[in-house]
Amino acid sequence: MRIDRRSFPRLEEVVGISVRGLDMFGAPFRERAQVVNVSREGLCFLLMRPISAGRNLEFICRSRDAFSLDWAVGRVVWVSERFDGYQLVGLSAMAAQGSNETFESVAFVV
Repeated sequence: MRIDRRSFPRLEEVVGISVRGLDMFGAPFRERAQVVNVSREGLCFLLMRPISAGRNLEFICRSRDAFSLDWAVGRVVWVSERFDGYQLVGLSAMAAQGSNETFESVAFVV
């Protein structure tokens, strides 16, 4: 039996986002990714580019005015390899708030 340690409920939402940052080799990238779920703390998505935990990534989200798009920042908390070549990435919005960058909102992911 698996115990769920999550503090916040997840919204199972399959949508596309754009992600940019540095990969595990330090090379800049921008890639279209697929969101698996979203919570108040962050989001989980599929990514082809190899990345490592601890890095900050930016992604597009809808701004508070709901009419424009902004780049938001989150910290990679975990990365899980899959057999199909994708990585399942856990991005924490809460961890990024303590950094120099800002986080707008993950509630309206595009």
